[in-house]
Amino acid sequence: MYINFRLNSRGETLFISTKGRYGLYFMTVLADSYNVERRSVKSVATEREISDLYLEQIVAKLKRAKLVKSTRGAYGGYELNMPPEEISVYMIFKAVGENILIIEQDEKDTKNEKYLWREMRDAISGVMKNTSLYDLITSPDEIEEYMFYI
Repeated sequence: MYINFRLNSRGETLFISTKGRYGLYFMTVLADSYNVERRSVKSVATEREISDLYLEQIVAKLKRAKLVKSTRGAYGGYELNMPPEEISVYMIFKAVGENILIIEQDEKDTKNEKYLWREMRDAISGVMKNTSLYDLITSPDEIEEYMFYI
C-alpha cells in the first residue's frame, strides 16, 4: 500500500491505493458474513460498483496469503480462513502487496526529520497491526469526526 502523506492548504491527507481499499472492503464483507454465508467476487464487486476482474486479482492475492478460502459449486464462494479477530488490517494490506510509505526520505533530511518520518510510519503501522476485521465490523456506524487546529 502506498499511504502517501501530503500536506496541502486544507491540512493532511492520507492516500491509499484502490488495491488496499478494495482488499479491505472485500475482507470486511467476508467478516460480516463469517460463519453465515460465502460471498462471490461478482456480488461484492456489484455492491461496491467496482470491476469484478480487478477485485478478482486482489482476491487471488488474499487467497495466496491464506486469508481467504474458496469453495466451488452452487453454494460456493469465498469465506475467511480464520476468525475476523485474528486478521489485522496490516495483514490484508501486506497480502495485496502494498507498502507503507508515508514520506520518502531525502538525503537532505536532517536527523530530526528522519526521526519524525519514521515515527509517523510506525504509528500508522501500529494502528493497522492492532486493528482487526472484528474491530471494523463491530465499530459504531457513525464515527464522530474531530477537527484539530494547530
